[in-house]
Amino acid sequence: YDENDSELFNQILKAEYEFDSPYWDDISESAKDFIRHLLERDPEKRFTCEQALQHPWISGDTALEKDIHGSVCEQIQKNFARSQWKRAINATSFLRHITKMGPGAEC
Repeated sequence: YDENDSELFNQILKAEYEFDSPYWDDISESAKDFIRHLLERDPEKRFTCEQALQHPWISGDTALEKDIHGSVCEQIQKNFARSQWKRAINATSFLRHITKMGPGAEC
């Protein structure tokens, strides 16, 4: 996660990510391993569809015996609120820009 979208994009391209606490504390190591293999930057090492389907987290019973529904829902709500806030700021910025340009001006 990064507040700056271009920095976030650069991190994605470099496959630089972390399983930050407390957001990932309740997620099993098997699930994290699965994600690591899917996000592998090197295509030769990245999971194929077949490999992904055979991973123990998908095919087996490696999930934690813990109900994470509450914490996951809470994080989804926080992220949704943050994205709504960003959209509102972008819309306000756009409207301010158009207002400054005056009537009949091209964007």
